[in-house]
Amino acid sequence: MSHEHFIEGFKHLKGKHCESSSMRDLLEYNEFPMTEAMTFGLDASLGFLYFNRASNSEDMDDMLNNAPFFFGGKQGTIESTSLACRILGLLVRKQSFTSADKAWIEAKKMIDQDIPLILKVDMAYLPYLQLEEREIHFGGHAITLAGYEENKGMALVGEADFEGFQEVPIESLKKSRNSTYGPNFMRPNNAQFSMSSRPDGKRPPFAAGVKLAIQQVVSNMLRPSLNNFGVQGLKLLARSIPEWKDALKGQVIDSKGNSISIAPLMFEFTHGYIETWGTGGAAFRNLYKDFLIELLKCPELRKGAAAWQSSDFEILQECISLTSLSANKWTSIAKQMLIASKEKGEDCLDHFNFNEIQDLIISIATIEEELFHKLSKIKI
Repeated sequence: MSHEHFIEGFKHLKGKHCESSSMRDLLEYNEFPMTEAMTFGLDASLGFLYFNRASNSEDMDDMLNNAPFFFGGKQGTIESTSLACRILGLLVRKQSFTSADKAWIEAKKMIDQDIPLILKVDMAYLPYLQLEEREIHFGGHAITLAGYEENKGMALVGEADFEGFQEVPIESLKKSRNSTYGPNFMRPNNAQFSMSSRPDGKRPPFAAGVKLAIQQVVSNMLRPSLNNFGVQGLKLLARSIPEWKDALKGQVIDSKGNSISIAPLMFEFTHGYIETWGTGGAAFRNLYKDFLIELLKCPELRKGAAAWQSSDFEILQECISLTSLSANKWTSIAKQMLIASKEKGEDCLDHFNFNEIQDLIISIATIEEELFHKLSKIKI
């Protein structure tokens, strides 16, 4: 017997970043309506990481995950320890499955109980994104699951780039959740997440919770566990720029046997890492700037035993300006990458100002070091 179910009252809003928009949707359903920027800020995943893969094989079947280098403006991903949910007194349940069929059966059970889910998926298998032909596999993508119609073989999912819910063939969704492209840490592993209220109702004062979230980001940037993370990672990236000219020479072969120049491909990818692929622009700095701006007007920070001091708001104002300055420089880098890729094509290495990019990244590292040292003074 075919079956269908849709969770009444669960809404999806178009967003800027897949995880924070998915979390926002579930938070609203759990009676914590807020902006995506506030969700992103509370979850404290802003950061920086840089990986150099220049030594990889030239067999780049998986064009995104085997790129010569990768950097991004976010550290961490949704887990059962989600800081935003702990601040709000919510529990996150994470489930992972070795079988795609088992994962779908368990997801349906949750939907039938009116419990919406965040699913980890490989973007390439979501037909509405039209990425499979371009070999763009990314298993760290997040969507929400709101319902299904078995007689049509369709699931209804919320995707950051679109308003409302998208229809996805259930078989495509299974494939997307069970993808094994890329390194282990980037695979979706049929993971799903749900939220529920803490039975004891405990939660910290919101004003204190926000400070905790800010200090976690300060730690991400100033006290990372590895030197390719945080401000140290930015400095490492800057030092590596002169190596790009050699690392980006030559051709790679995709899975269809086509020869592709590495340089324009990587400049296009890097533009995406920074500006367009679910970052909210400027390597997530725009989202974080919006979070800081929202805090200035947040009435919950001005009342109760944990209320912020006027000096805290003064620091916040200074940090908004610094975040905006950094964001503008990130966007400038992304634009130069896009111009190099689109206008110069295979000759882009001969028309690209590596020194200017290096100077911009050094400048960003200096600005962000000052920014996060200032934020560190907003004490819990």
